[in-house]
Amino acid sequence: MAIVTLRIGVHLENVGSSKWRNDNGNGGAGVDRSILDKLVAEVRQFHNRDFLKAAMAVCALAAVADDEVKLSEHYRVDHVLAMEPALMVLDTEKAIDTLYAYIYALRTDGPSATKVLDKKVRRMAGNRKRARTLMRVAYLVITADDEIHDKEREEFRRLCHLLDLEPRQVWSELA
Repeated sequence: MAIVTLRIGVHLENVGSSKWRNDNGNGGAGVDRSILDKLVAEVRQFHNRDFLKAAMAVCALAAVADDEVKLSEHYRVDHVLAMEPALMVLDTEKAIDTLYAYIYALRTDGPSATKVLDKKVRRMAGNRKRARTLMRVAYLVITADDEIHDKEREEFRRLCHLLDLEPRQVWSELA
């Protein structure tokens, strides 16, 4: 029996037919399964969209931390998008477009853009698994060119704090 809980407070249970019913037992108020399946997929997509934005924000902030975005960092982002299980389900083209927009914003309107991107990252603070995935992404971008600058280390610490993670512990687990 599959149980689906949506953020909007709807709790529905699969009763093994093409209809769904409320968990209060009111089987007469069935909902067509295809409509509910579509709704569940849309909710997942919105959830993934937030994670995509947070992941690309982390990539942009980490890449720009040393005041230059190197080709090796671009390649590393492409590799991460292709290999990181939490990111593989995302639209790669949309992710890259989002990344470039964030990098452009950081270069042209640094402090304001940083504030906006920080909010996107901070949204993942409540989910420890996603927060750690974001920091794994940051680590991979920071170490892409085999040179770790003080500004990059500081950005790593700052991102950890946004996500309510202990920077030394996360770094030591990744290094």
